[in-house]
This record gives sequence, structure tokens and C-alpha cells, in this order.
Amino acid sequence: MKSKKVFGIFNIVDILLILIVIIVGIVGGRMLLGGRSAAEGGADTKTYSYVVMGEEVVAETANFPVVGGNAYESSTSTYLGTVKDVKTEPFTETMFNRTTGKYEKVPVDGYSNIYVTIEGSGTETEKDITVEGTTVKVGMELNVKGKGYAFKGIVVEVRDGE
Repeated sequence: MKSKKVFGIFNIVDILLILIVIIVGIVGGRMLLGGRSAAEGGADTKTYSYVVMGEEVVAETANFPVVGGNAYESSTSTYLGTVKDVKTEPFTETMFNRTTGKYEKVPVDGYSNIYVTIEGSGTETEKDITVEGTTVKVGMELNVKGKGYAFKGIVVEVRDGE
């Protein structure tokens, strides 16, 4: 039995299979690329601020962040936002006091905890908040640097549009 060929090489079944593969490829590509753009494009841009806590930072380093200065991710040099507030407190360790028989928090000379509030414009989706291109989540480790300082910290708070 001889099968009928269209255009000399392909039969009708071959052409249908090729069209199905092309359509599935186009639909799949639009879902992957178009879905991401729609989620990001549909979100409103607002001002977000977040607090990065650095523990056991050298005291001299804690004095360098300046309100109004720029903050960057030190491993990628990605812009994080503008420093809006800086707070420091003495770094303490828990030590056992033999005379009182109790554990006490004792300040460690030369070290402090630093809290840097960074503000920038960003978007919010169902999954996360992105500020200046960086996804920000509480508990996330972030390497912050600016003019004259760098420290490893943890995001402890995220606030929107205050």
C-alpha cells in the first residue's frame, strides 16, 4: 500500500505532528517567559525598608554607616538601597559568674551589634518582596557594604511604604 505524500517528502500525519510540536513549544515558551513578566509587571512599585542586623561587628566598623549613604551587596556589588537609620548596641556574651552562681550577659570590648535600615523601591508578589532587584526575606543572610564598612548580617525586619 502506497501512502500519499504532501509536498513530496511529508505525509499529512508528519505535518500534523510538526505543527503540534511547534504549538506546544510556543505555548510553553509564553507560559515560562510571559508568566514571569506578567507577575513582575503587574506588581506596583512601592518604597520598602528592611533592617539588617550584624552581630559581633568590630566597633570601628559600626561607626561608618552614614544615614543617606548607599548600601551594596558586597559579594555581587548589587545596589541594595539607601541607609535610612543606623543603631548600635554593645555585643554581649553569656558567661557563668562563679561568685553569684548565675549566667550573666557581659559586654565584649571592641565589638558591637549594628542595625542598619535600608530603604529602596521594590515590588511585592505572592512569594516575596524584591527591593532594588534583590529578594528580601526575614532570616536571609546579606553581606552589606558601603563607604568604609562591610559586614555580614541577617534581615530581621521588612516594612513596606512607611
